[in-house]
Amino acid sequence: MDLGEFRLRDVNLRIKDGEYFVILGPTGAGKSVLLETIAGFIRPQRGKILMDGMDVTCLPPHMRGVSVVYQDFQLFPHMSVEENIRYPLKFRSGRDVREVAEEVGVKHLLRRRPETLSGGERQRVALARALVSEPKVLLLDEPTASLDPNFRNGIR
Repeated sequence: MDLGEFRLRDVNLRIKDGEYFVILGPTGAGKSVLLETIAGFIRPQRGKILMDGMDVTCLPPHMRGVSVVYQDFQLFPHMSVEENIRYPLKFRSGRDVREVAEEVGVKHLLRRRPETLSGGERQRVALARALVSEPKVLLLDEPTASLDPNFRNGIR
């Protein structure tokens, strides 16, 4: 992937198990690029990405145990909420869809389609889809912008 002159340099993060870690910076600072590199969508030109002491730099995204939720949350419009949440389970094992839907407050929406949901509801569905596969690492790229404040504080 050609990123022009843009480069991430000397990034070294150590994030503990269960830790909620935030990367702040202005637009164009490379926050999303860093997340996509950790997820395996972009391969670094040098350096390593270690998870639990294992070098995952050359592993494809689906083998890293990473889930990503973007700000625009990209749901499949032709699938129900339940099918959207269940989708990652086609590729790896995970949790019960209804249990995860209950945790994020969308269990009552399982039969609906994404176009009938509010922005906050769509964001919750995207979060449930990311959580259902029990990722080792959950990367959130501004995913709480559309959530109501009470739910946003609860998931932190």
